[in-house]
Amino acid sequence: MCCNRAACFLFLNCFFISLTTPAQDSGQSPDRNQGNVPRASAAKYHSHAQKDGFSLGAELLSRKEASSVFAANVNGCCLVVQVSVYPKKDEPTELSLLDFSLVEFKTGKPVRPESPANVATRLAKKKNPKGGADVTVSRGVDYESGTDIDPRTGQPVHARGVSTSTRVGVSPGSSTPVGIADHNSEIIERELCEKGLSEARVSIPVAGYLYFPLTKPKKDAKYQLVYSGQSEPLTLWLP
Repeated sequence: MCCNRAACFLFLNCFFISLTTPAQDSGQSPDRNQGNVPRASAAKYHSHAQKDGFSLGAELLSRKEASSVFAANVNGCCLVVQVSVYPKKDEPTELSLLDFSLVEFKTGKPVRPESPANVATRLAKKKNPKGGADVTVSRGVDYESGTDIDPRTGQPVHARGVSTSTRVGVSPGSSTPVGIADHNSEIIERELCEKGLSEARVSIPVAGYLYFPLTKPKKDAKYQLVYSGQSEPLTLWLP
């Protein structure tokens, strides 16, 4: 759930939009940028399943597709799954992130999706690693020469001198000021909240994205999306 007032307001606004937007009637799959708009049926997704009038459609976004959908670099911390939920007629469904898990076929280890706030924090930390000012110390020898007037004779006298010096240089590190970093995190959270699957009680089809914290997905790995919000879990293969 969103953790600040502005984000929560946006969450409620996004949820209202998703509830008032009808499913697509066209037989063609809409552009992935319309992730919050459910397609005509779960069968319009690459992976889908249904049980007792309840159905679910899903697709795993490639890194290229995720980059085209999100301004934030979600590829830096997560795998993104587009999900559409189609409740049974006259039986509202309580959607919760805890009801979803992504399972890598070979390991069988389930991973839960993270909230937009947590993902935004992860991305902000990656973008702003801890760092301070770099301090360098150098020492040198200075040679000086010039002409002075001898106060006793009034004649010009050539003078030379040698001195040592220590110099301290300070250069800024790679860290971003706290205020700017917080602002960037809020912007990221706002986008992820707007496009994410809402946690709410729904009675009509809704859609959105789930963010699974898998930073280094294995090449050619096969995943299953498991939904346990019904009496019997639904499992969808995600190629």
